[in-house]
Amino acid sequence: SIQTAARAIGVAQSALDISMQYAQDRKQFGKALINFPRVSGKLAMMAVELMIARQLTYYSAFEKDAGRRCDVEAGMAKLLGARVAWAAADNGLQIHGGNGFALEYKISRVLCDARILNIFEGAAEIQAQVIARRLLG
Repeated sequence: SIQTAARAIGVAQSALDISMQYAQDRKQFGKALINFPRVSGKLAMMAVELMIARQLTYYSAFEKDAGRRCDVEAGMAKLLGARVAWAAADNGLQIHGGNGFALEYKISRVLCDARILNIFEGAAEIQAQVIARRLLG
């Protein structure tokens, strides 16, 4: 689970980096996309969600390295990481507009990478059930 969470963090970071660059470079109505509040707001939330998922993943890895039980935390990191990666890729696609579907733009590949994360090691619904059962004792 920690490995899948780390992979998800990489996908989300890639989506943020690609989208940030695109928003700075792409001009619409004479100004860069990043200057539009909806675009900058999406980028800000991508960064916030990425930081939260990254810290949970680091915590899970830290606990594992210390020899402590971390199955719940690792499951949470995997579940959150996959969701954050998907949201970042989807927001990146929206920032790219129609160009997001063109294979020349990297964000289209990131979207595919993000989608598979919910399938690795069990679907998100199954992961959530495992977490809930463990929390309930």
